[in-house]
Amino acid sequence: MITGASSGIGRALAVDLGKRGARLGLLARRRDLLDEIVGEVHLHGAQALPLPASVQDAEAVHAAAEQLRREFGAIDVLVANAGIGGSGDPAALKASEFARVIEVNTIGAANCVAAVVPDMVARGSGHLVVISSLAAYRGLPKSAAYCASKAAVSAFFESLRLDLRPRKIDVTIIHPGFIKTPLT
Repeated sequence: MITGASSGIGRALAVDLGKRGARLGLLARRRDLLDEIVGEVHLHGAQALPLPASVQDAEAVHAAAEQLRREFGAIDVLVANAGIGGSGDPAALKASEFARVIEVNTIGAANCVAAVVPDMVARGSGHLVVISSLAAYRGLPKSAAYCASKAAVSAFFESLRLDLRPRKIDVTIIHPGFIKTPLT
């Protein structure tokens, strides 16, 4: 299950994994783009299921995970990739915009984990992957919300790693630098 699958890293990952024969659940808000990517994955002979939902909506994410399990069976890997940027002059900081970045990038990842981990724990296997950022390590100009959200998601997944390791669930945190995507 890949979140944020409609563009950027999520889209590229979906296409690449599709070329390798993975069965994919692709979650993003934009159904039209999901359908396009599913078509591309199908051209490579792989299976993909579009899961239109916002990671901000815990119930929708849970329902998407249930649909994916009904269609393809157990979810072996979650790639929590959905994210938005947050840039701007701190003199014009709006708490509501800051909260939205935290809601999507951090709470959204937690919603996805909550939708898949209970089943992984019951099976005694699974892998959680989060796409964080080098911005988790250092503040960047005009990116306070984004940096804070990525620091939070990295610490969240580091804690998950400690708690889930004894239950045979792997956790990987990826900290890419700047990548040419619609976000950047």
